Amino acid sequence: MKHILVVGSMNADLVIQTPRMPRMGETVRGGGFRVNTGGKGANQAAAIAKLGGDIKLLGCVGADPYGEMLLSNLSRFGVQTDGAQTVDTATGVAVITVCGGDNCIILDAGANACMTPEVIDANAALFAWADYCVLQLEIPLETVLHTARAAKKNGAKVVLNPAPMCPLPEELLALVDLFVPNSSEAELFLSHPVEGIEGAKAAAAEIRARGVPDVIITLGGDGCVYSVGGSVQHHGIVDTPVVDTTAAGDTFVAGVLVCLTEGRSMAEAVRFATHASALCVSRSGAMASVPTRDEVEAFMARNGK
Repeated sequence: MKHILVVGSMNADLVIQTPRMPRMGETVRGGGFRVNTGGKGANQAAAIAKLGGDIKLLGCVGADPYGEMLLSNLSRFGVQTDGAQTVDTATGVAVITVCGGDNCIILDAGANACMTPEVIDANAALFAWADYCVLQLEIPLETVLHTARAAKKNGAKVVLNPAPMCPLPEELLALVDLFVPNSSEAELFLSHPVEGIEGAKAAAAEIRARGVPDVIITLGGDGCVYSVGGSVQHHGIVDTPVVDTTAAGDTFVAGVLVCLTEGRSMAEAVRFATHASALCVSRSGAMASVPTRDEVEAFMARNGK
């Protein structure tokens, strides 16, 4: 099995359920408040570990209870956290409102803003170890670019999940081997609407034409489209009750990566990841909602597909 290094954010998720989203200036009643460990980097690392991958995480937390909770939970899930840095500022926080199974999120970067190029350089051994390097955009963009350079210098493949989307330098795009946006992120990246499955296929082909070897665009209830050789294929969803979509995208990315490091095809990786994310949305929480490898394989066997 090949090695996966995730470089990214680590947050405390402050989550509340509400029957409808408030309008500006309005107060509504909610319930079920909880504090979860999250952040796209930490979520993806935990998901990779739970799905059977060999994973290390490089990120920053604060010297506070939230930071201690993150490191403890990540270790419990099987993530190797020797690259985690504790810094003298507050741990990043995500305030998440869940309504009807969907969510909206407000981020405070906190310690994630301390992920500088100097931190990357100080952890060169992690890049010598890694075969895949997974990135998101919840740490400074200059650090994302510096990380991609370090990964490619050491022969690792670079995977970018561009969330939250921002303008991307062409140099970064040229370093990416697998680009995994959702449909909204693809629209922002391409500066035009991405409508339906056929529109997503065209968008994936357009992104590949800009020099990215492989692209997966996730489409929520429409599944995803993904590149295979010279073509773009569609894969539908697996029907499950939707309880909470938090970490579903992170679980999907993790499922794809675990399969690719095992030498499986992109089609097999997408199938596995689709089942993993379907189980994830049927549960509440972030890391806690991610299924284990055994759960996914049993779910796939029950579905017969």
